Amino acid sequence: MEKLQPPEPRKLLKLQQLCEYSDPYVHNDELDELFTGAYKEIIIWHREHNIFFNNLLAKEGFEIADLRTIDDLHNFPFIHANFFKIHETLSVKRDTISEHLTSSGTTGQKSQMFFDKWSILSARRMVQFEYEKNGFYTPDREVNFLLFAYEPLENFKVGTSNTNIFLTSFARQKELFFALRAIGGGHEFDKFGTVNKLQEYEKDGLPVRIHGFPSFMYFTLKLMRERGIALKLNPESLVMFGGGWKGYADQQIPKDELYRLINQTLGIPLARIRDSFGAVEHSIPYVECSHHHLHIPVWSRLFIRDVKTFAVLGYDQPGFLQFVTPYITSVPAISVMMGDLGILHRAGCECGAQTPYFEILGRAGASKNRSCAISAAELLKKRAV
Repeated sequence: MEKLQPPEPRKLLKLQQLCEYSDPYVHNDELDELFTGAYKEIIIWHREHNIFFNNLLAKEGFEIADLRTIDDLHNFPFIHANFFKIHETLSVKRDTISEHLTSSGTTGQKSQMFFDKWSILSARRMVQFEYEKNGFYTPDREVNFLLFAYEPLENFKVGTSNTNIFLTSFARQKELFFALRAIGGGHEFDKFGTVNKLQEYEKDGLPVRIHGFPSFMYFTLKLMRERGIALKLNPESLVMFGGGWKGYADQQIPKDELYRLINQTLGIPLARIRDSFGAVEHSIPYVECSHHHLHIPVWSRLFIRDVKTFAVLGYDQPGFLQFVTPYITSVPAISVMMGDLGILHRAGCECGAQTPYFEILGRAGASKNRSCAISAAELLKKRAV
């Protein structure tokens, strides 16, 4: 794995140490202390390199001395994810930006997120660490890929497509098929081609890795059931969802039901069917464990805030998700409150992870708070699912 260094590494030594920690789901006092130290470093970094951020801290009256321990993190000012739909604010020179990603497709408000080399490669390394922990990082194993994601177009910068394509590097690719095909400058869901491709993959016998939006997986399985098609894919196949159902809430089925349908129709073991959560405004990976819980990795923390007062809530209480991470140097997205609603649960999962886990309840708002899944949903508005 490539040795990474943040910009001005002497000023971000603890940050580098935290991001190099390869076991995502451990917890101890030493890691809390390291996280706090790294967070102090990144506060100073953005304060020195970003006028907006410096003014925010001054307006909120926050001083670095206010952050003494991990328990003080919730007092740090947060930025709402919608801020990044309207404003661009960089803490590095623009010519050092290596990735510019957006949160949505061809319609709707877009968050603009900019990554320097350290930030984008650190985020990708975290994904690799999580895949290694789950046994999914097998670069020497040949597989076929099916992506319920956008086929690349020139200047198409949707973050989910970037992530799904990156995930194909974790196994040796024999063939890659995009279900959302690039046609005439846009995209179209090729559900019949997707079913045909799955049948080809069954005959090939190699493991199949399926990534992308769960809604399009469901529509594919629905078509297969209607036609009486059931397959038995290689048991080492893997399904990893991302992007959510937001555009198809009226057709969404419970996660357990979807997983059973995949198992029955494609023959993939339940333990190898996972969901994930991520956002371009907070590009820390959250991957379900074998018991289908989204654990908080060592590189981030999560607070739940009351929807009316924004007060921090305890475990098992619903509210807005506020994610905290020190890793990103390019943009001051180190404490971001999402439009998503969720619940935080105590550590104690049977998978053995020592960190708490959370569940997503949905997204607040209907029209203005849109995500990349919304634009994908619009692909089917003109045709029957």
